[in-house]
Amino acid sequence: MRFNWLIAVIALALVYTFVFFYRENLAFTLFGDEVHFWDTVLLFSKEPLPSVHLLNNYPEVIAPLPFMIAGWVINIFGHSVQYLRILNLGLSFAILMLFLKISPNPGRFWLAALGLILFPYYYFCSTIFYTDILALSFILLGWVCYLKQVHWASCLFFIAAISSRQYAVVFPAVILCYELGPAVFRFSSWQASVRWALDRPYLIYYVIAGLALIAWVLFWGGLGPAPEVARQKYNDTVHKLMYKPGFVLYASACLGLYYVLPEIVLTRKLQFYGLESQQRPWLIGWVILIGLLIAFFPAEQMYDGFFVVKNLGFFDRHLELIGIKGIAKQLIFGFFMLLTILRFASPKSGMAGWVVLLNLILMGKAHIGWDKYLLPTIATLWLLTMFDKHWPLSKTEKREELVSDVSF
Repeated sequence: MRFNWLIAVIALALVYTFVFFYRENLAFTLFGDEVHFWDTVLLFSKEPLPSVHLLNNYPEVIAPLPFMIAGWVINIFGHSVQYLRILNLGLSFAILMLFLKISPNPGRFWLAALGLILFPYYYFCSTIFYTDILALSFILLGWVCYLKQVHWASCLFFIAAISSRQYAVVFPAVILCYELGPAVFRFSSWQASVRWALDRPYLIYYVIAGLALIAWVLFWGGLGPAPEVARQKYNDTVHKLMYKPGFVLYASACLGLYYVLPEIVLTRKLQFYGLESQQRPWLIGWVILIGLLIAFFPAEQMYDGFFVVKNLGFFDRHLELIGIKGIAKQLIFGFFMLLTILRFASPKSGMAGWVVLLNLILMGKAHIGWDKYLLPTIATLWLLTMFDKHWPLSKTEKREELVSDVSF
């Protein structure tokens, strides 16, 4: 085992070294959102402990912790975006090392590592200064501490995650839903439900973590600094009673493409709860739902006068590059959404099912549709494969190991 882990470390270190040199030592010109992120970092570098005025007026809708950390980094190492990209590349490597540390065996590690690496936005966000990798690091550390039952530390990491990207609030919410779900769905009496909750006093940590978002909202008077929220027209989408089912269709399709399909290919096994006998009556309903989404709420990008984006992301763009458009493209999205439903739409999917459900609901309130927004969801699902309790195929894996041992 130790030898296999050493091989994994060396192999990944070589890959990351190659990426570093292939990407011009991460010293290329500012790209995409880095242009305005860099200006924001410079503001925070001038105030290592930011003032109330800066926290209320910095020109981003993203929570401030990544810019604070980036300001500290460039104050220490020098005013170059290269150091911030190196930080992200290092954190990306550290995430894989975290997977390696908690993996029960090398096979499970390579399954999760390859699955995560196959998600194109993991590479994309690891080689530029976007805030996703830093937020993802806090999210995954929060998950590991929860699964290891170090709840106070999990709370702190989730607060840091929410202070990096506001959407991270969904993950302590997932934990609360998973832990309290049995009391709700097997409801017998209020007294029994209260006793169920009181038997889990550690859940208060995840309530506290969720309150971090409320604290920021109260501080800003909204979901971000008011001047920037107004400039980017977030009030027209996020703050109003507006919902985009087409974004849910696309996000579901992306989960099917980036998680369910790699899981099938890498394990050569199916775990489709939706095909089990007790779930089959729901199947036709799911197909009808997908048909309604395709017909009335197709997956299309939203043009709001501020963001002008031609497509929904990597999946959408590459379908169009090979000439798949219109209804044909929507049907492909529907097929991959069905894969996601078959894999997760059952109480048996447990924690992973809650991760998928709440994140997909959240995608309907996204400002724009984008595969990248699913990075924390996909990384969390691969993290959960490390824990037998939360990955159903581990039972098959253990049965095969037992047969192999007996044969030997």
